[in-house]
Amino acid sequence: MNFKEIEDKIQNFGKSSGSYWGCALAGEVGEACNLIKKHERDELIIGDNLAFELADVFIYTVLTARFFNLDLENAILKKIEIIKKRRQKARKMAVSRTNNKNKKEV
Repeated sequence: MNFKEIEDKIQNFGKSSGSYWGCALAGEVGEACNLIKKHERDELIIGDNLAFELADVFIYTVLTARFFNLDLENAILKKIEIIKKRRQKARKMAVSRTNNKNKKEV
């Protein structure tokens, strides 16, 4: 299933305000974080529960983006490219620092 098909399935979740979808999104992120905290603290097995909470996060993200007429798919693709470039730059800087340090030690 592609992104557009997923968005279309979410389409019939009703209409509400931007603040409603945004607050619902924040609530679901909080629930996912709470499960992660319990996993870390209590070694709780969270498997499917976390998957369902993250699915809620995704659904409310789509609904919030739709309310504000945002092209979420395009934004995600652009953001991935930005992150790739940032990581490439960081790797180059790390290699450069290592090379400079090695030159000084010789």
